[in-house]
Amino acid sequence: MTEKGTVFSQNVKQVAFDVEHQKRMMSRYDFFMSVAEDCANHYANIELEKSRAFNIRNKAFKNYDKLLVDFETNIVNNGGIVRWARDAEEAKQLVYDILDDEKAKNVVKTKSTVAEEIGLMSYLEMKKIKVTETDTGDFICYQYNERPSDVTHSAAHKSRKEISETFTEKFGVKEDLSAKQLMIVTRKVLNDKYLNADATITGADFIVADTGDIVMSENEGNVLKTMSLANVQIVLAGIDKLIPSVDDLSVLLPLSSLYEVTKIKAKSIYTLLSGPAKEECDRNKKLYVVLIDNRRSYLMEKEVQRKIFTCIECGACHSVCPVFNTVGGHVYDSAFPGPVGAIVSLSECYENSAHLSTLCASCHQCEEYCPMNIKISDLILQNRIDIIKEDRSLVGEKNVFNFILNRVENRKDMDNKPFFKNFELKQLLKKTWGTHREIPVFAEKSFSQLWREIYGSEE
Repeated sequence: MTEKGTVFSQNVKQVAFDVEHQKRMMSRYDFFMSVAEDCANHYANIELEKSRAFNIRNKAFKNYDKLLVDFETNIVNNGGIVRWARDAEEAKQLVYDILDDEKAKNVVKTKSTVAEEIGLMSYLEMKKIKVTETDTGDFICYQYNERPSDVTHSAAHKSRKEISETFTEKFGVKEDLSAKQLMIVTRKVLNDKYLNADATITGADFIVADTGDIVMSENEGNVLKTMSLANVQIVLAGIDKLIPSVDDLSVLLPLSSLYEVTKIKAKSIYTLLSGPAKEECDRNKKLYVVLIDNRRSYLMEKEVQRKIFTCIECGACHSVCPVFNTVGGHVYDSAFPGPVGAIVSLSECYENSAHLSTLCASCHQCEEYCPMNIKISDLILQNRIDIIKEDRSLVGEKNVFNFILNRVENRKDMDNKPFFKNFELKQLLKKTWGTHREIPVFAEKSFSQLWREIYGSEE
């Protein structure tokens, strides 16, 4: 196992048997299932709609180079400025250079998975630029110097009591506040940040090739506040967010909100941003769009795994994943935890993704609830195949299974006394099987031995 895999295993041991952690994760799972119960009732034929959505996203891969140029042309014509980043380091430097040129010292940020991916917050703070997260869940996580635990419920791993204690310590409010009171405190703290912000950093749900629109959705109103009050807006978008036409949103937006708590299954606010404001009073406003590759083009070259980029980050897959619901999101140490992260991690390097690709239990629950009909288990299986072909990792696991296979194929070996077989199996699996599980044992008699006793023959 690689160093990253070893760290992952150590982190898992700390949380997998934590009773309080398990209660929170199961509470989160139960809540998701209660919301998901009647989602199909909002469509006459939800499977047809899922197929349409998948085809919309998938067809963009065939013309990505042209569509990206179309988007850049349209956003520039609308008054925006486009910057291209090949990797995380270049993206962070570009954002810093923009803020430095605009003399922005106080920055507000909305929820952005790609910002987490490139480690933007810590980088800007190292550069002495104060960044305040305005998404409530992410804001809570940053009070603990933690990354969000997942893309939809950032602070689900924290209890109300823990959050209340931290708010008392940091903001001087009274102890044991209710959830509603905690929200009021959060909004009061953030309102001052909105008013004094020099620039804002946002993510994007989609970027539209034929119009140059940037699509953002929210439930809290923080995106609109940050866009309205700051003169400089920086939009971070992975190149995988591209869709061909604005007409595609009629299919994609309802599905991206399929598991919302609201009865209409939609976000509270959708924003289509075409460029900086053109009114006379807002003539100083600027819009920068940073398009980030960061190894996405590498994964897009893989015919099977590139389908993961049809993902719309609804969070359904890891909400039902038994592995994620056991270990939580933080142990992944990634902006993309859960099944999606296991696939996307292949773009980083084979060694660092090997341990994630072996986690899948092939229960297919993620596929059942995925609104984009992504066959996630198939993609993870292809990851495993590619990793083995590379022959850089999983060498120990391959040797174990090859050894077991050789034993099973040899009848004489299988007819040996159980003591020797069980001892051999224990030596092979004692490290990889885990200290909290019993290693399986062989039966006292093999199948061939039982056959001979009953029929008196090996035939």
